[in-house]
Amino acid sequence: MKKRAAVMILLVVSLLLAACSDAASEAETSEINIGYFPNLSHGPAMIGVENGYFEDSFNEINVNLQHFPNGSVFMDALSTGQIDVGYVGPGPVINRYLQGGNVVMIGNASRGENVLVVRNDLDYTNAKDLDGKIVATPSTGCTHDLLLRKMLQEEGMAVEENGGTVKRLAQAPASMMGLFEQKQIDAALVSEPWASLMEAQGIARVVVDADEVPWDGDLAASVLVARKDFLEENPDIVADFLEANEKSISYIAENQAKAVEKMVDHIEEITDQRLEKTVINSALDRVVYDSTVNPSILQEFSDLLLELGFAEDDSSLEGLFQ
Repeated sequence: MKKRAAVMILLVVSLLLAACSDAASEAETSEINIGYFPNLSHGPAMIGVENGYFEDSFNEINVNLQHFPNGSVFMDALSTGQIDVGYVGPGPVINRYLQGGNVVMIGNASRGENVLVVRNDLDYTNAKDLDGKIVATPSTGCTHDLLLRKMLQEEGMAVEENGGTVKRLAQAPASMMGLFEQKQIDAALVSEPWASLMEAQGIARVVVDADEVPWDGDLAASVLVARKDFLEENPDIVADFLEANEKSISYIAENQAKAVEKMVDHIEEITDQRLEKTVINSALDRVVYDSTVNPSILQEFSDLLLELGFAEDDSSLEGLFQ
């Protein structure tokens, strides 16, 4: 009788512990924090917000959205738990991963879209014409910065940080507009829709298109990431996030005109800049929305980080992809 009572007590305790564990798990996943940029490469994120795909996917879980000016700030927010998942360029992700960051790559959103633009009053034939010039990128170590350095490297050149003669200036794309007009920068490696906007306003022109930069436009422009601990604790929620991304990509492919309108509205809401639909349509010619991750190209990209001094002794991405 005593033995049966002991068994019953253990069973009740186990059930209580399981209930507490479930309650704790629910508490941990009562909200999801998603980060992204107001760039066309993050189009699936913007459509996911505008069409309510994120809200619909997570049922009773609160969805908090945060937008960022560059990948470095995004990765800081991910590392400190301010966001759980999101959209960001591959450069900051790989850079942080090689430094031991708590990040995993879980999918893809887009590729292409990154171009080199120069001021309209400057001549440009090839990268050698950037000798002694000031070239802007959104931040240090971002995808655009690394593409610039790779482009220069292929011509036997380098930015000043790597012992070369090209001065690199970190600036938000919106700020580059005024700097071009004031002739404080000569060129920039930027993403869309900024390149098309600069062309439309007559302050700069594209001289190296998206399919002409290193990796011929096949390098990911925006990937999906998560904190490793968040993925391990919430695999179903992350799966729902990936499903919402797929819905957004399908919507853009099947309803481009409507998608353009929604992205124009969304970008204006964040940046206070109203882009013409013609600008967005021009920009979309350089962007491919695709959820497929290409590990081999990303490994080559990581090897470049090591070569340029952004990583210390290992560029292996084993463990990054989930």
